[in-house]
Amino acid sequence: MVVPLDKISGDALAGLIEEFILREGTDYGKHEYTLEQKHEQIKKQLVAEKIFVVFDPAEESASIVRKENIPRTIQD
Repeated sequence: MVVPLDKISGDALAGLIEEFILREGTDYGKHEYTLEQKHEQIKKQLVAEKIFVVFDPAEESASIVRKENIPRTIQD
């Protein structure tokens, strides 16, 4: 299920964002960004609903996923 951002504590969201940044890997573009800059970019993408926090009840875990990776049945 998609979790609304206002239902997540600041500390929990920060942890999810850091995990997402580390999972996504290394920069290969023209610019390298600090962890803090990446963190702000991810927050902007969350607010813009390009990526989402999703909770998996079977795994009892939450993660950030790109919109295209969310099953259509839970996007609505």
